[in-house]
Amino acid sequence: MTVPADLIPLLQRTAEDPRPIVVAMCGVAGSGKSTLSKSIVSKFPTFIRLSIDQIIFDAHGIYGVDYPKELYREYSSEANKKFIDDLRGLLSSDEPRDVVLDRSFYAKDDRDDYRKLAEEMGARFVLVFFDINKDKLWQRIQQRAAGDRNADSAFEITSDILDMYVGGFESPDEDEISVIITG
Repeated sequence: MTVPADLIPLLQRTAEDPRPIVVAMCGVAGSGKSTLSKSIVSKFPTFIRLSIDQIIFDAHGIYGVDYPKELYREYSSEANKKFIDDLRGLLSSDEPRDVVLDRSFYAKDDRDDYRKLAEEMGARFVLVFFDINKDKLWQRIQQRAAGDRNADSAFEITSDILDMYVGGFESPDEDEISVIITG
């Protein structure tokens, strides 16, 4: 995935706005969050990618393969704490870094909390919303499942789980969104 043209100006610090940038990926599993976040890091080396899935993978391996499924909640909670600590550390260093947050941000309260944290730490918050229809999500999830399992595809997503994700997803309000990606 290439970085959308309308997102590129939002990923650059300027003389008028030299604040560090926090980009939050917002979408259901399979929407393209990890793909775009990796593209941003590749194109803009000032960015660091933070991913709950990657943190769990680095510490414990693949869900249901390297650790029992029963430990997922514990490892997820542990990874969430590291995610927040890493974000705080990157923004509070002597030379604050730009950060891409690769997680679903399915709940408005979660988005609001991270926006507030970023702004309190002197960063500019950019929300990228992936508005992808359910059929396309399912197609992407099946393609991903057919490949090798990795940090971004460690958790098996069934059609029932996808239904739960889609049903529980709180789409952001228009005033929250910086860029919308459709598909």
